[in-house]
Amino acid sequence: MPQKKHTIAFRTLGCKLNQCETAQMEKLARDAGFMSVSWHGHADVRVLNSCTVTAKTDRECRHEARRAKRNDPQSFLMMVGCYAQASPEAAAAVEGVDLVLGNPDKLNLGMYLSRAFVEKPVRATAVGEPPIIVTPYPKTRIFPALPIHHFGGYTRAFLEVQTGCDAHCSYCIIPKTRGPSCSMRLEEAVEQVRILKDAGYREVVLTGIHLGMWGRDTGEGTLADLLAALTALPDGPRIRVSSTEPMEIDERVLAVMKAAGTRVSPHFHVPLQSGSNAVLRRMNRLYTAEAYVKQVESIREAFPEAAIGADVIVGFPGETDSDFEESLYVVQTGPLTYVHVFAYSDRPGTVASALPDKVPPETIAERSKILRAAGSEKRRRFMNRFAGRYMEALVLARRDTAGRLEGLTGNYMQVLFEGSDALMNTHVEVLLERLDGDDIWHGRVMSPRAAEISSGSYGGR
Repeated sequence: MPQKKHTIAFRTLGCKLNQCETAQMEKLARDAGFMSVSWHGHADVRVLNSCTVTAKTDRECRHEARRAKRNDPQSFLMMVGCYAQASPEAAAAVEGVDLVLGNPDKLNLGMYLSRAFVEKPVRATAVGEPPIIVTPYPKTRIFPALPIHHFGGYTRAFLEVQTGCDAHCSYCIIPKTRGPSCSMRLEEAVEQVRILKDAGYREVVLTGIHLGMWGRDTGEGTLADLLAALTALPDGPRIRVSSTEPMEIDERVLAVMKAAGTRVSPHFHVPLQSGSNAVLRRMNRLYTAEAYVKQVESIREAFPEAAIGADVIVGFPGETDSDFEESLYVVQTGPLTYVHVFAYSDRPGTVASALPDKVPPETIAERSKILRAAGSEKRRRFMNRFAGRYMEALVLARRDTAGRLEGLTGNYMQVLFEGSDALMNTHVEVLLERLDGDDIWHGRVMSPRAAEISSGSYGGR
């Protein structure tokens, strides 16, 4: 009689990079003989892939770990990832955590699973403390390439082609949790996209901590070279580029994307962080507000219908009313289509944490409200441009609460429509009829598209 497989469940908090690495860990677990199950049921092992970008996310990690152990007390709970890397003792102190693994260590998950369930248990020490395995990053490193074949629960695949960061923005803890920048080799990236295409994925989202630094450590070129190689793959999936620093979206990147036509989504996420040059200097951001606007205007000129988003931090130490007004001005007048607003969060160990002139929480809250309203107005105005248009959308493998299919256009607009399951994971043309209060289009499918994305200019007719 075959031996029953141990079960394992994963929960991902934080960025797209974490989603990639959870998919890698799922494969490692399968290779070790474990069967993946839902986080919401019983599992022999639970792996919480954590985030530490703000103090709020730290609290979410602790809360999720305690809740998971409370709901499934017999499970073996691993706290892994960025929170574990940055604050291993705090992660180990969370009630119910059985093992703490840092970012480099979680990619050896198969070994720790074998130790816990095949060889000898990796359980709490004699004093009741869980083991902490957090390896520091070396000064130079090789990209940890682990092939991904499947993203459970996702229609789109996420591909980590770069990790780590050498920029050292004064507010950011990421260099500590992710180490120095390193890149996936070009040949490996092309092969990984080919694997994902063969697995049926119609869109691949390129991710990285500092994506624009791809290739600098390997000498294989720049982001433009990577995009050129990936979009040259015959019958390949559409490529979407995630957050990229403004000065790294240069003329060559835009030219390659333009030449690729519909093989690349017209969607750019370009962090601003502040529209005040004084604040940008204190943040150690290596551009001015004027240079940022010029760069974003060049994107808009090349891609008139592209979605262009930005991150803005509100309430950075020393931010005056005048500084905030400058950020608001860039959002209101620049060619942005949406804004992610982040209230400044002190991270111990960062340069910004030691800066004077902290902004009161109530001031941060009020400024955030104003900036979000401005961003919502920009988003609404952009989306209204497409009323009555036919737009191509990728149909996601899910439905909303009313049973309608969900689609995502190349320029990052969500649309709901009626249709059969056969349309899932295909490209269709949708007539955008009505924009609701949540900035979601309601429409009708006009014609299914072939799974392959032909070359040509983006947009409907």
